[in-house]
Amino acid sequence: MTAQAAELALFDADIAPGPMPGAVGYQAADTAAYGSALAGDGYGWLGRLLPAPVALPCPRCRRPMRLGAVRLLWECAPCDARDEGRNHT
Repeated sequence: MTAQAAELALFDADIAPGPMPGAVGYQAADTAAYGSALAGDGYGWLGRLLPAPVALPCPRCRRPMRLGAVRLLWECAPCDARDEGRNHT
């Protein structure tokens, strides 16, 4: 077979490849043991690497605010103390 005929044989759909000797079918592994290792601790590791956030100024009194019990909410202690007892509905 010439080189040109061998190249054309690559595009021949009638020629089926032979069976692969020694090929083993896929066997799924039980991933339950790896579930907790894959999940990890969420983004806790990232919080340990990053520096503490810079305090934002309060929009009302311009003093630096602090992070509250919920680490996503900024609080201004003087303004929050002044607002307690008021109804802001």
